[in-house]
Amino acid sequence: MSKYNHPEYGEAALHLVGELDIPDRVFLPIRNLVGCSLVRVFWNDWLRQDSKDPEWMPTPGDHEDPEWHRIDGWPEFGDGHVSRKWSRRAALWMQWHSIDAWHVCDWLLTAVSDGHPWIANVGLDGHPKKLMKCGTLERLVFEATKGLRQRDIRDIVLGPEDESFDFELGAGHTLVRLFSRAALRKEGLRMHHCVGQGAYDELLDDPDVRFFSVRDRDGKPKATLEIRDGFLRQFRGPTNAEPTDAIKDLVAPAIDAFGWRDWRDRPRSSGDEDYGEEALVILRDLPPVRRRG
Repeated sequence: MSKYNHPEYGEAALHLVGELDIPDRVFLPIRNLVGCSLVRVFWNDWLRQDSKDPEWMPTPGDHEDPEWHRIDGWPEFGDGHVSRKWSRRAALWMQWHSIDAWHVCDWLLTAVSDGHPWIANVGLDGHPKKLMKCGTLERLVFEATKGLRQRDIRDIVLGPEDESFDFELGAGHTLVRLFSRAALRKEGLRMHHCVGQGAYDELLDDPDVRFFSVRDRDGKPKATLEIRDGFLRQFRGPTNAEPTDAIKDLVAPAIDAFGWRDWRDRPRSSGDEDYGEEALVILRDLPPVRRRG
């Protein structure tokens, strides 16, 4: 049976897309590309897991005593177990792979925005061959990193209305707030991620959303932060990699000073409580004393 005809495939795709948390306006141009890349890899990852154990699985990685997760949707609770199953699986998968998944989305957004020719090089199924050759998330990440590095860095001149100093981090590093589309564009080009590709432009007018850049003593960006409603939603280094431990340590006092909290700790509906920890991995390695609860 083709995965597209599988009765649960649509449910799986729906929940993964929901966990990606991309605004509809931004997601629509890359919907088909996400479907034949991230959704396909996500589906195949769970097929492999189901061949081992469709009910329980441990947290991936080399752990002596890993945490175990129930992944079958609790069919004993009656109707809705398929939706519960894929809601749980999408949340877990993003908990483990969110940084890589968003990195791939950044690449797809950039490819569509810049009109990369590989998008039109499709197979008989109508999907880009470049994506269909990627059978794993690791391979998609490799292609994404290569694709984002190929963008041209343009000389965008910024003024005080575009960005301004906000906090002294120490060791010659500062936290700079980004106010304008030009500032986001330059940050994205220098950091090789999509913050400047237009996906976040509309958020600049939202008073509850703020963007920051961590700069070294030479003004070179080392990490980009997105704050929503006082919660740190994204914290990324170059090419969407995790920031280094040194950068995390420098930013920790600012997080404490501004009272920002982990995105995973934001208020959630009671219906979410059965589905485990929030899928977005943002502050997992910051010093515990700097975490705000």
